[in-house]
Amino acid sequence: MSVAAAIDSDGRIGASSRSREEPPAFGVPIMVEVRGQRCFVAAGGHEGATKAARLADLGADVLVWATDEASLRPLGVRPGIRLVVGTFDPSLVGGSRLAIVDTGDRWQNLEVADAARRRGALVNTVDDIPLCDWSAPAILRRGHLTISVSTGGEAPVLAVRVRDLIGEVIGAEYGELLALLAELRPAITGSGRPFGERRRFWYELLDGPALDATRSGDAAGAQIGRAHV
Repeated sequence: MSVAAAIDSDGRIGASSRSREEPPAFGVPIMVEVRGQRCFVAAGGHEGATKAARLADLGADVLVWATDEASLRPLGVRPGIRLVVGTFDPSLVGGSRLAIVDTGDRWQNLEVADAARRRGALVNTVDDIPLCDWSAPAILRRGHLTISVSTGGEAPVLAVRVRDLIGEVIGAEYGELLALLAELRPAITGSGRPFGERRRFWYELLDGPALDATRSGDAAGAQIGRAHV
């Protein structure tokens, strides 16, 4: 549908088929541990191989299945990924924490998604919201800092644009600052100070010179919090 077709004669954007007063789809943001965990990807569509590679890069043990070798060729040989070609066998999904389904054929997607869900996996079926248990947000990474932006699957391109805007503000220095805070955390949590005092210290550290010092490359200044732990 063209943009013009979505606008009525009064120049208003056409109302959504879903009421804006309803709760959003995929409304509970969570971060899932995939390091060392089995994840299953049914490839063949336009995104399956890419998503499998990203899971492997995050430390997952990824099993990728497709009906033909051509669908798996983009993955090549890489650590963390096992490739299976042939007729779909539901047992392939067993033990998977997450399943991503992108075969390029909706009826095949239905079969695979149902098999994965029956075996306890949380399923994302690419570009098919009714078949999804979770959505894949637009992601910005700065070191171990992860920022995700979701539109509940309604307008992924908007999520990408918002992520890019955030990326203009949140630079690499935030990842470096996170690394510093991670080093300080054991000493702070184990200091014996009351929770409220520890919380105030964290905010004073963040709102103080640490971020600016990290941004300017002043390592000594960035670690000023160590003296007060």
